[in-house]
Amino acid sequence: NTQRIFGRNKFYVKNTAVIEKLADITSIVFDKTGTLTETMKSQIKYEGKTLTSEEESIIKALVLNSSHPLSIKIAFSLQTNTRFDVGDYKEIIGEGISGTVNGKRIKVGSQSFTSSKNALNSDNNSTNVFVSIDEKEIGFFKIINVYRFGLKEIVNSLISNYKMFVLSGDNDGERENLMNIFPDENTLHFKQSPHDKLNFISSLQDKHEKVLMIGDGLNDAGALVKSDVGISISEDINNFSPACDGIMDAKSFKKIKEFINFSRTSKKIIIISFIISFIYNLIGIGFAVQGLLSPVVSAVLMPISSISIVVFTTLATNLMAKKRNLL
Repeated sequence: NTQRIFGRNKFYVKNTAVIEKLADITSIVFDKTGTLTETMKSQIKYEGKTLTSEEESIIKALVLNSSHPLSIKIAFSLQTNTRFDVGDYKEIIGEGISGTVNGKRIKVGSQSFTSSKNALNSDNNSTNVFVSIDEKEIGFFKIINVYRFGLKEIVNSLISNYKMFVLSGDNDGERENLMNIFPDENTLHFKQSPHDKLNFISSLQDKHEKVLMIGDGLNDAGALVKSDVGISISEDINNFSPACDGIMDAKSFKKIKEFINFSRTSKKIIIISFIISFIYNLIGIGFAVQGLLSPVVSAVLMPISSISIVVFTTLATNLMAKKRNLL
């Protein structure tokens, strides 16, 4: 019934065991891009050498091969419709992507990945994606992230009960902005590859932490699988992320505290149900051993026991869900 209630709130878990694990978490780890930020609402601006129509086309051809939220954002910002094939495509996690397009070698990613000796100056307070063609850096896409509405309030509501961390594959250009939300700078980790994220989750578990990982399901697959509960945030819940334990509609992100608390409530209801069932059967056995119950009456009382527990759990979870504004 709790799984059904979560589904009505656009939080889909693959089985009831996920709800039990969610009730026991002690640490929450967030990915940044696409999780704490709303990729499609972020502002993007190109700075550097004026791009020709051919250069726009080859950049778009390359980034369309990547599923990273920033690549998708760049692709949407380029209006060209000319199509080119991409050869020798490579993606280095945490660094960038490269390939050969229309006879030119192109790189898109971090400045250390693309830049030559004559590196361009950029604003350190934004997320910047650099572009080089034939080993010459020509400019960068400046992305001003838009954080999810109410993020600071969500973090403040959780921070007293859970250890919280941010893992980002991007540079630390957003450090200052994130410190306005996460006051402890030591909880912010940048330039994290998928392998780094997985190791970070493992290190927490080695300290006997129960970890909830919330990511976008793209570069976080290993960490999502390794964590005790892995949740993928999606702007489009039709995108299937097999690595995760649950998929949450981005609009329901603000309810994360309610989901965790309701998981705990549901677990308590199950425990109460076991106690009720135990007492019911203990009393029944007491009557039975005294010969006070006929076989027919016993045969009737046994299914009533199961039915009463189902009714109790359903009514109790529905009542608590209404109090939490989940129904």
